[in-house]
Amino acid sequence: MITILQNMEYKEGILFEARDGDEVLGTLLCEIDTDTLIVKEIKSISFLIDGLCRAALNYAFNRFVNKCRFEKQDESVLKELLRLDFVQIDNYFIDNIDNFFTSHKNCKK
Repeated sequence: MITILQNMEYKEGILFEARDGDEVLGTLLCEIDTDTLIVKEIKSISFLIDGLCRAALNYAFNRFVNKCRFEKQDESVLKELLRLDFVQIDNYFIDNIDNFFTSHKNCKK
């Protein structure tokens, strides 16, 4: 069973991990800057990217942070973020996380 959890908060940011038991299958490193979640780095196989991103967005939203910016990612990660509609070409910003979760974005795409 794969579990996605917030591993820790430390000076470089907040780390989320996708794990199968003790094996780490993917990570997402982010930070919160005032009112924006900044996704700094995603290292994962493609099918776990959706869950890692949703876990980070949910974490931010539960702390009254309603915006998200994705920093430049590896090309394969960016391709998956585009496919899942987390980002658009030349627009790596979600200006309303609440709307993202309640409107047209779902896990079944």
